[in-house]
Amino acid sequence: MFHRATGCLVIGVLAFVWFSVAAQAQVVLTIGLALGADPNGEPQYTATVTNTDITVAATNVDVTFTLPHFELPISPPPSGGCIFTTGPGNLVVDCTLSSLAPQTPHNFVIAVHPTNTGPQDVTAVATAANAVQPVSAFVTNTINEVGLTEMFVTMDSTNPGKVGEPLVYHVTVGNIQDDDARNVFAILALPKGTTFVSATKGCTHGVLVACKLGQMSPGTSKTVTITVLPTISGWTQATAGARFTTPDRDFTNNSAANSIWINP
Repeated sequence: MFHRATGCLVIGVLAFVWFSVAAQAQVVLTIGLALGADPNGEPQYTATVTNTDITVAATNVDVTFTLPHFELPISPPPSGGCIFTTGPGNLVVDCTLSSLAPQTPHNFVIAVHPTNTGPQDVTAVATAANAVQPVSAFVTNTINEVGLTEMFVTMDSTNPGKVGEPLVYHVTVGNIQDDDARNVFAILALPKGTTFVSATKGCTHGVLVACKLGQMSPGTSKTVTITVLPTISGWTQATAGARFTTPDRDFTNNSAANSIWINP
């Protein structure tokens, strides 16, 4: 009995050691950073992270891109799973992946819009919860020219309104400067206590009315008309905005709101 117990104890210790070693198994990552362009010609950076281990998966993989602070994020990033944070010194993009299988690469892809010319340094650092150490890659992108849009939104409407009579909103979206604005939509959040009646051709409606305006050149504006029917008396609030895929440095003028009194 004594020898059997000792044998069991030895086996138990060996099993514990084996599980401890397995739990502490670490992987070696490699990373490459490539410069490209997204479908709109904006700079696109691809960090390719590879788990070189032959048996163990890399867990909680994290890739951090560091770019100049004057770069503007284009979101969502092509590969998804990334968060942009703008600080006084840099634009930081943090991308995560829960698990990376053995001997498998994964591409983390982001796109940005530059606002300054000249050489721009970009760094990507990859790590994992069970990685031996972080790995990094570096690339310099020389920007020769840049451009931005500066969009604005205004709105006016029938004032005052009346229950059961049409309440008409005019939403204007304009491009002040500097580049063409792409994939532009005018948006109106339907006021509470109203029902949708009609809108300019090219609009779809639900809780939001979205009107496709397409591409807009600098110095141009477009106006859409949306008609609703008030169902209750009192103050009604409406908010309008714009959606587009071209970077805009100043978002403070990209929405408009008003409050209208609805008579019984």
